[in-house]
Amino acid sequence: MTRREPTPLTADEMARFLPAMTDWLARELLEKGSVRLAALDTAGSQRNFQEVASRVSTVLGRRVITVTSSHGMTFELAQEELP
Repeated sequence: MTRREPTPLTADEMARFLPAMTDWLARELLEKGSVRLAALDTAGSQRNFQEVASRVSTVLGRRVITVTSSHGMTFELAQEELP
C-alpha cells in the first residue's frame, strides 16, 4: 500500500496555524517542560512544527529543543535563556 502525503496547508490555514500552535506549545512547555506529538510523521508537518518551535523560542526567550523520529516529535524547553 502506498502512503500519500497529506495536502499542504493553504496560506490562510498556515496564517491561522502558526499563531495558534505557537500559543499552545508555549503554554504546554511552560507547564510541563516537554511535549511529545506522535502524529507528526510527514516532512510537511515536521517543518510546520519546526517553525512553531522557533517562534516559541523567540516568544519565551529560551531555546526549544526538538527531536524528530519516525514516531513523531518531542519538544523540550531549555532552562537557560537566550543570549
